[in-house]
Amino acid sequence: MQDWYAEYMIVGCGNTLQTDDGFGPAVISELKKLNLPENLKTLDAGLAGPHYLFTLMAQADITVKKMVILDIMDFGGKPGEITRVTPDLLAPGAYTDPHSWGLKEPLQVLAERTEIVIFGCQPESIDISQIENEAEDAEFWVTESVREAIPKAVQLALAEVGVDYGTTITSQRDLHRERGGRGQEA
Repeated sequence: MQDWYAEYMIVGCGNTLQTDDGFGPAVISELKKLNLPENLKTLDAGLAGPHYLFTLMAQADITVKKMVILDIMDFGGKPGEITRVTPDLLAPGAYTDPHSWGLKEPLQVLAERTEIVIFGCQPESIDISQIENEAEDAEFWVTESVREAIPKAVQLALAEVGVDYGTTITSQRDLHRERGGRGQEA
């Protein structure tokens, strides 16, 4: 169990079968495509995992300095809008999963030893997936507005743990084209 944890954690929560509730796992899927530092782990905590994961992490021998949670959160925003909150700002009952499990209490216990930040994405739908992009080639069946929020969530989560996710210069040619303003060469 100790290899689940690292100094910095980015955890995606949600049920991929309930359309936008798959936001957290979808962001983790994108993060896993990147070359990340060794002191950072990403984890798809899934549906029931958050409650148990947070409780287990609070009891773990390894100290997690900072954990970033990615999940849906109904905060009255526009679908796909992202907000940043910390456990101390959550009103009772304000952060529950679609099955009405209150996540504030285990987060408060964990926050006694780990800095926690939550990036909540306003969902459009959490119905069982029956949306148009439910195709075999679609990895996650989130709505278009939430799908468009995934790149921003990747950037926000990485910035929160101190990882620069900017433009990568792979050659001197890229550097000079960028500075020289010669446009979009292939």
